[in-house]
Amino acid sequence: MNKEEGLNINISAPNLISVCVDTSDRGEFSGRLYQCYSEEPWCFENVVQLLHLMDKLYDCISYPQASTESRSFIKRDKEPILKLQKKIPQETILKQKGIVATFAIYVQYRQNATWQGDVLWMERGIKQHFYSALELIKLIDSVLGEYEI
Repeated sequence: MNKEEGLNINISAPNLISVCVDTSDRGEFSGRLYQCYSEEPWCFENVVQLLHLMDKLYDCISYPQASTESRSFIKRDKEPILKLQKKIPQETILKQKGIVATFAIYVQYRQNATWQGDVLWMERGIKQHFYSALELIKLIDSVLGEYEI
C-alpha cells in the first residue's frame, strides 16, 4: 500500500491540488500551486492570491460547484467558463515538494460561501478536515509557524 492509499487521499479527484510553500514569514507565505490541468505551476505570493487561484480553478472545472455566487462592489460581466483538460496525472502533482512544507488539498464542497474538505501535510502524513477556507489557512499557518524563514 502506498502512502496516498494509506491516508485515504482521493487521488482521482479532479480538483486535487498540491500547495508547495517555499517561503514563510510572520503568517504570510508564498510558493507554487500544482494541479493536473497545467504542466507549469501557478505561483502565488500571498494567501489571498492562493485562495483566488484555487477558487478560479474550481470555477473553471465546475468542481465542486459553488452554492453561492460571489458578490463585488464593481459590476462585471461574467467571464466565460474555460473548459480545462487534464494534462498530467494527479500522482505527478503529489510528488512536488515545497522548500518549507507541502500540502495536498481536496475541497469536497463549496457551501455557505466557503470551502469544506481535507488537507494533508505531506512531510508528516497528517490529514485534517477543514470546514472553512479560514480554517484551512489556520491549519497551514500552524505548520508554518514552526518553520519561519
